[in-house]
Amino acid sequence: MTIDRRLLSGLDWILVAVTLLISGLGVLTIASVTRSGPAAGLYLKQLSLLGVGLVAMLLTLSVDYRRLVDRAPLLYAAGLAALVAVLLVAPVVQGTQRWFVLGGMRLQPSEFVKLVVALFMAKVLSESRKESLGLLDLVGPGIGVGLLVVLIAAQPDLGTAVCLLPIFFTVAFLGGLRPRAIALLVIAMVVLGGLGWQFALRDYQKERIYSFLDPSLDPKGVGYQKIQSEIAVGSGGLLGKGFGQGSQSQLGYLPARQTDFIFSVLAEELGFAGVALTLSLYLVLLWRALDTALVARDRAGAFLVAGIAAALTFQVVYNIAMVAGLVPVKGLPLPLMSYGGSSLLSSLLGVGLILNVRMRRFVN
Repeated sequence: MTIDRRLLSGLDWILVAVTLLISGLGVLTIASVTRSGPAAGLYLKQLSLLGVGLVAMLLTLSVDYRRLVDRAPLLYAAGLAALVAVLLVAPVVQGTQRWFVLGGMRLQPSEFVKLVVALFMAKVLSESRKESLGLLDLVGPGIGVGLLVVLIAAQPDLGTAVCLLPIFFTVAFLGGLRPRAIALLVIAMVVLGGLGWQFALRDYQKERIYSFLDPSLDPKGVGYQKIQSEIAVGSGGLLGKGFGQGSQSQLGYLPARQTDFIFSVLAEELGFAGVALTLSLYLVLLWRALDTALVARDRAGAFLVAGIAAALTFQVVYNIAMVAGLVPVKGLPLPLMSYGGSSLLSSLLGVGLILNVRMRRFVN
């Protein structure tokens, strides 16, 4: 692996620092709730996964992003095959088929498919010579992304499936999607949403939405997560209860505390100050990503960064809104913070691609 020293001079050290700070904060928060019990020591595993992810991010920098964009069709085919294989051979874990089990570790292909979609959309739309796009221009990429959405939703993993849509729409908008086409897409999404509610959503998924609207309908069942998360977030106050001192998280009332609801733990133990700090770090990450899209040397680089930024932003906004009780509960991890190797590795690879585009903005 070799990286031209001239490229390193263009490395976005602010983005690197912010990524390390968010990831480190995630490890500390995981450590707070996994110091004892069945999950003891998970923070050490997360720390080792962080090391692997940083190495993978460094490897990403050594490959010109344009080569990856050019190979997007092959990566798409690999992602499609992986999603099909998951449904055929992956073990059923808590009623879902999302992971391959490799040497005692679980690998979730759908996390990496988000990056594949960003590369795929960058490839297709950057090659378009049209100044504006209509709905017919999106039929091909729409079918391609839609097929991946359906396969991920079939696992079932509706949260990750929905993450692909911001990538698609963001890149399409930047590619010159006409206002009329945007309006028609909005109408189509409303219609599909109604049909999905009637024919696609499973009973437990509908119950999550009902419990979001009124948690008292099932306070010990579906509504339990929302209620406990709101208690944890609300009890943090200005400065929080202190590291390892949160009652909801430490006494086991809060479910999925090291994964989907890790932000609830942070809010309870570090309070408003910790929440403000964390949100500020994510805002800086988004700012550096958007700035990279603006200075990218070509449309492919700008589209790629915009797609990755859209996926990260959607996950951050939805996860934080979820723990605050503002949206229905979905199994959607907080990027760079939640426990999980696939999520962490995918997020770090995404950051690596953003750094890659910025480093090569002056390369001929």
